[in-house]
Amino acid sequence: MGRVRVYTFLLMTLFLPIKGKAQVDSIAPKQPLQIFNVSTNLIHVAVLAPNIGAELRFGKNVTLAAHVGSNWYSASPLYNHIRFVTADVEARYWLFTQPADVMRRGHHVGVYGALYRYDFYFGHKGDQADLNWGGGISYGYTLGLSRLFSLDFTLGIGYVGGKYKKYEHIDDAYQHDVWMADKIRHYVGPSKAEVSFIWHLF
Repeated sequence: MGRVRVYTFLLMTLFLPIKGKAQVDSIAPKQPLQIFNVSTNLIHVAVLAPNIGAELRFGKNVTLAAHVGSNWYSASPLYNHIRFVTADVEARYWLFTQPADVMRRGHHVGVYGALYRYDFYFGHKGDQADLNWGGGISYGYTLGLSRLFSLDFTLGIGYVGGKYKKYEHIDDAYQHDVWMADKIRHYVGPSKAEVSFIWHLF
């Protein structure tokens, strides 16, 4: 009877570590929540405009994103046709997304406000504004590429308003612009477009 107890104790001792290891291995490590990332809008890159964006997480499904970009410099090949400076801030709410996936992948909706300075010149006629403002609503989808990188697609529809000048370029020996009229812009439609490459910092 004593030997049976000893054998039973030894068998239990052998199997306990195996059972404990299986329990530890069955618990998957939790993915840390994304807090902050930086990005660049590839649409601005396509028109040779340096730009940078950042996004910060607030709470479970809410983030705040900001973006600035500029093509206002004489060295640009597009200097005589497209010049702009933009800055916008957007509050986003992530839909149907697990907390660990927020900012990494998934759908989001938002509201944004923006400031614009621009000079668009085509066919000897141009529009120039020192400062316009706008705002609207947005929808986007973020595609996860890896643990460190994502690609975000966002489109916004809203309002852009403010004063601007219409001018005509005189192609003579002086190559000068002639003011034509002061206008007030009241535009409603697409006012935000992003295809952003995102780097998840922490």
